[in-house]
Amino acid sequence: MIKIYGMSGSPFVRRTELVLVEKSIDYELIALSRDDGDLQTTEYLAKNPRGRVPVMEDGDLTLYESQAIVEYLEERYPEPTLIPKDFGDRGHMRVAEMECLIYFSNALTALARAVFMVAPENRDKDKVSSALHDVSLELDRLEQRGSSRGDVYLMGDNMTRVDLTWLPFVELVGRAGAGIDDKKYGWTKKWRSTLSARPSYDKTYPAHWR
Repeated sequence: MIKIYGMSGSPFVRRTELVLVEKSIDYELIALSRDDGDLQTTEYLAKNPRGRVPVMEDGDLTLYESQAIVEYLEERYPEPTLIPKDFGDRGHMRVAEMECLIYFSNALTALARAVFMVAPENRDKDKVSSALHDVSLELDRLEQRGSSRGDVYLMGDNMTRVDLTWLPFVELVGRAGAGIDDKKYGWTKKWRSTLSARPSYDKTYPAHWR
């Protein structure tokens, strides 16, 4: 059975789990704790020298970096497919994935540092405001991408891996205290509602959020 080493709440881990569940692949989630030093043990650093999550083990194969893992899963377990048939669409899908993993992720990290890692009375209002602004810009791009296609999912009428990539990151916006305005982000709200109704959403919901 595939093993996934991860931390509860990590969007990188959850996107990997979402792919596994949508493909009906059995896996074991091994929960790690940063506070307990699990990511810096000699054993774990042998799996991922960067000390990050997720790490996947499939038999004798060990992979880290969520993008490498989901690409492997698509090729190793091609059915049901989570990528478009058209090669051009596949390219656009990967662009949208990287925009999430790099730009949106960075904006969320800055927001988390300004909100979660500082006591409420010590928070820098300017840093929080700047971080919220950057998150809003990325949400604007997501809304434009989805609404311009007029479809249910980011790549059309069929769900693809890019939806499973963006979803866990968008989920963090509300938890960071930045609500998603219904009027401004109408398509995004509907898209999130559609995905949250899938069984994979509940099966991968972080334990400490319940």
